[in-house]
Amino acid sequence: MCARNFHGGATKPFIRNGDISIAEFKEWFPKEFLAQLTNFYSCGNYGDPAFAQDCLEIFQYVRDANPTCRLALHTNGGMRNEEWWSKLAPVIGSVNHSQVVFGIDGFEGTHELYRRNTKFSKVIDNMEAFIKAGGVARVDSLVFKHNQDNVETLEYFLLGKGVQKVNFISTARFYDLDKFAVQDLDGNYEYDLEPATRSEYKKVPNKTLDSLLDADVRYEAISKAIIKPKCMEDQGIYVDPYGNIFSCCLIGSDYLEDPLEETLPIHALRNMTAQNTKDMLKNIGVPNCKDGVLDEDIILWEHMGDYWHGDSKCMTCVKACSKTIFNTTKHIS
Repeated sequence: MCARNFHGGATKPFIRNGDISIAEFKEWFPKEFLAQLTNFYSCGNYGDPAFAQDCLEIFQYVRDANPTCRLALHTNGGMRNEEWWSKLAPVIGSVNHSQVVFGIDGFEGTHELYRRNTKFSKVIDNMEAFIKAGGVARVDSLVFKHNQDNVETLEYFLLGKGVQKVNFISTARFYDLDKFAVQDLDGNYEYDLEPATRSEYKKVPNKTLDSLLDADVRYEAISKAIIKPKCMEDQGIYVDPYGNIFSCCLIGSDYLEDPLEETLPIHALRNMTAQNTKDMLKNIGVPNCKDGVLDEDIILWEHMGDYWHGDSKCMTCVKACSKTIFNTTKHIS
């Protein structure tokens, strides 16, 4: 269940199936470009990279071009078969913390409540095959009310399977909701997901974010923001399945997403933020791999820095790369 569908059901209209073939990948990413990378990480905004038809071949191509690059993949692990995962293990390897991160949210019967259309036993079989073939596996596990009492047991179980580390994650997806209705493909109600109630995993909504809907409050907060762009620090880019190149995955999401139904004030703020990004991208442009830009020594966004300073700051950059609005406390600083 992710941003690609309505409450775990029907796929949202803005989603277009995108699958980069190995032929396209070789054309878009010359070996000379790949050779200078330190990190190649595949994690879908709206899908799972392991579903890509040529996923294994693409990772092999990257590894051949750069034997020391960190390779990493984030997946629910519910697709393919054990043989495929065994083949992936030596390709990913372990150099420079290379790994595969599996999303596992409980045991059979609870895992599937959020990880829709997956089967716990198949995920475990695939993960074990990957580990036995020499792969390094980590697990990210979202904590809800329905699985919070199994956290310690799940960690013990997964470490026993050879997982290097289990990272339990508090989810903020509920914000001010006491439950989240899950739907089938026809939009019919199936069941509810509820937020964790254990103190260490409970997310308290930052209600003061609602005040950002006031133009004066928002202007003052954004004006005070000091953006330290992570994309500059990491010297990284995000490429979507259509070849579009962005400074990060958050900007890429803003570019594609349709407006949310505004049932909460936070939804209106989200729509405002996404539109702000779209307006910025109209000015700075969206380069595409199909134009051969990664085969040239050029600046992708000559005017991106204009949106990190002054009165025209990118709201998504403020949210992700400053401590002004979305910080770890419960107030706007």
